Amino acid sequence: MPIEKDYELETADGKKPLADLFDGRSQLLVYHFMFGPTYEAGCRTCSSMADGLNGLLPHLHARDLTLAFVSTAPIEKLQAYKERMGWSIPWASSANSDFSFDMGASFTAEQTREQMPPESDLPPIAAQNARATGTDVVTYLSEGWGFNAFARDEGRVYRTYSTTGRGVEFLMTY
Repeated sequence: MPIEKDYELETADGKKPLADLFDGRSQLLVYHFMFGPTYEAGCRTCSSMADGLNGLLPHLHARDLTLAFVSTAPIEKLQAYKERMGWSIPWASSANSDFSFDMGASFTAEQTREQMPPESDLPPIAAQNARATGTDVVTYLSEGWGFNAFARDEGRVYRTYSTTGRGVEFLMTY
């Protein structure tokens, strides 16, 4: 489906439109990494997946694919975490755009509360992961994980694939 909005994302090199994240390639793979504006650290599961994906960049590039992470935290926080973890995958912040919300990867606290069961009914890992990121459970779960594939054709950007939840398990190389 064609992307009709002009999304601008913050990168280490300043603001860029979505089309520039392709980095000259015809396809863009975006992993929506759980790292919200108030998180002190990235999601542990997303981080473990990133460890496995980092070494795939040369192989993806050779197949005309760019892989990028997108999160709603400020770019400075994302870049500091990326450096701490030793990753080379490009990371963009959607903090000042609707991108993560429109792609189904982020939700307001109100939406999250409406969708989630009582906290006492959640598995213990939800609270553990929230603590590990420095947030409460609702704030932690307001950031979803997801995967979107985009293609460029004649100057237009199209979303060609999207999945969330269990659909991202193929990224868990371990």
